[in-house]
Amino acid sequence: MTRINQLHLQHFRNCKQAHCRLAPGLNLFVGDNAAGKTSLIEGIWLLATGRSFRANQSQQLIQREQDRTTLFCEVASSHDDHKIHRLGLQKSAQQTLMRVDGETTRNQSDIARLLPVQLLTPESHRLLEEGPKARRQFMDWGCFYQTPEFIHLWRQQRKILKQRNVALKKRLPKAQIQLWDTQLVETSLKIDEIRRDYLQALTPYLETFCDALMPELKESVSCHYRSGWPKNTPDLYALMAQNFDKDSQLGHTQYGSHRADIRFRFGQQEAMQTLSRGQQKLFVCALLLAQASLHEKVVQEPVIMLIDDLPAELDETHRLKLLELLQILNIQHIVTSTAESLIPILNPETTSVWHIKQGEFSQD
Repeated sequence: MTRINQLHLQHFRNCKQAHCRLAPGLNLFVGDNAAGKTSLIEGIWLLATGRSFRANQSQQLIQREQDRTTLFCEVASSHDDHKIHRLGLQKSAQQTLMRVDGETTRNQSDIARLLPVQLLTPESHRLLEEGPKARRQFMDWGCFYQTPEFIHLWRQQRKILKQRNVALKKRLPKAQIQLWDTQLVETSLKIDEIRRDYLQALTPYLETFCDALMPELKESVSCHYRSGWPKNTPDLYALMAQNFDKDSQLGHTQYGSHRADIRFRFGQQEAMQTLSRGQQKLFVCALLLAQASLHEKVVQEPVIMLIDDLPAELDETHRLKLLELLQILNIQHIVTSTAESLIPILNPETTSVWHIKQGEFSQD
């Protein structure tokens, strides 16, 4: 499921109610700052992932003086217009309800699998400079779609890790805490293998899009994966046993797949050291396009790209190049801008333009 046919938002942020029928290509939403453009992107992201990229509390997402917000979309296969699913999410301060085709689900992954979205915002370049959590999320997004058993392993590992860390904080007996170690090692090693395979498959695509967006760079890009434990460790279980006293002092588990990271290099130089701020933004674009291409090869469906404030991200030349690549890849893209003139319309037949003013939507 990779094309949103229609989208409905109710009492979300400053939007009382909006209903949009989306085009299969570019969907451009134009408005002043604080008009509600980012809220639209945020709503789709929330529906797909279960989390906001701007708020930590549900109440911040709900329109003032309302007790809940509702998000709904109809998604269709890019290959078969009759293959349709209806996805819904209703969120209050106390609970979240999710539905797929009218049936309640407790797993966000049921919606995520039908609504694969990628996000590019003015803060996306921080993927390179912030801690490893964002880079693990980037990597695990791809693993989720490429390897069906990944989500089960990921949930299992989180549960085991949480229980071990609680036991460490409570200073329970050593033998009782170490009961978790075998399971934690087993899941960590399986997750590690899936992540390595994914990055190996992703790298050729990343090289292609780096060349397309940054042809001035002479060195090839490479991905350097860090497992979450020292390189060349022969026995992770033994390493954890050796470091039990340190774990106990810290109150958390030092080693495991929850500490994994990726470093990107051009030649021998870290990407952060060799790329300008503008190139860092282009590099994140290349990462997302590489993921999108690999996803389409594995799943046989394109992703949906959400781009908030594209003119703030890229100059005119690179805006055009990115939109051309999205069109070639047959990716539905939802783009916001403060001015319609800043976004080139490459194919009017597959494009819709919307204007947003104080949370109200109108179509050209």
